Amino acid sequence: MNKVILQRSTISVPSNREKMLIKSKGLKADFIMYDLEDSVSLEEKDKARRMLVDFLSSEDLNDKVISYRINDIYSPFAYRDVIDIVENVGSKIQSIVIPKVESKKHIIWIDILLTQIEKSIGLERKIEIEPSIETAKGVLNIKEIIDASDRIRSLVFGIADYTVSLGMFFKGISGHGEEEEFYPGHRFHYPMSAIAVAAKSKGVLAIDAPYGNFKDLEGLKKSCLISKYLGFDGKWAIHPSQIEIINEVYSPDEEDIKRCTKIVNTYEESIKTGKGSASIDGRMIDGATYRLAKSILDKANKIKG
Repeated sequence: MNKVILQRSTISVPSNREKMLIKSKGLKADFIMYDLEDSVSLEEKDKARRMLVDFLSSEDLNDKVISYRINDIYSPFAYRDVIDIVENVGSKIQSIVIPKVESKKHIIWIDILLTQIEKSIGLERKIEIEPSIETAKGVLNIKEIIDASDRIRSLVFGIADYTVSLGMFFKGISGHGEEEEFYPGHRFHYPMSAIAVAAKSKGVLAIDAPYGNFKDLEGLKKSCLISKYLGFDGKWAIHPSQIEIINEVYSPDEEDIKRCTKIVNTYEESIKTGKGSASIDGRMIDGATYRLAKSILDKANKIKG
């Protein structure tokens, strides 16, 4: 990626719950994602949309990076989710999460609609798009999806609906990645790797699905570590108690910073002497090692501000 974009934690907030909307102002997540989809019942879709417009219109959230999730584009709610929110509070929106994206036409439709609204209201900044890959078809079509628009900020993994799509059995209650010990490996390795590869091929972020058991902080940490080392940049949270751990795992720790600083300094010194590689403790470092270490330090500097 050309620049460091920080989206370690994205907290999902139901838009039909007034107390949760108010509480979201104090949350320490990198992104606040106001939800109009799965956390809102069919009977309250219109109400949730109105509540979100009223909340964002009346509250000063300048220090928050704001996203929101629309309903399935084949539902009778999605077009109003885009039009009503963007026309009224588009200047406060960084991105829109599109659920269950399966082909480029889903992205193109949103892109064209956003272009029309932005011109209509005089919004100079482009609102970004975060496609959620949640089905077998979405994974198979991931290249055409990532190529469909220059608005795409990230690809998001939707673990529960992906499980449904493949007819997988699951343990636990939520189906969001908890209690996976019954399987001798990591059964979501393929779709997650496909998402990470596609995202990074375009220089955008890869964001992991939420971990369903918000009381199991050790399980959350393990889930974060798996996606972090697959190339993911962050993870959704479903409860405020998860934010701190998510931010911590997706941030370089002091050991990382110390090790990468040593690598960068050693390599830069070797370059001054005309060498293309060097060694630390009997292990070779070269240009690729240098770029790896530099990327970690860049992220650490971004977090520190």
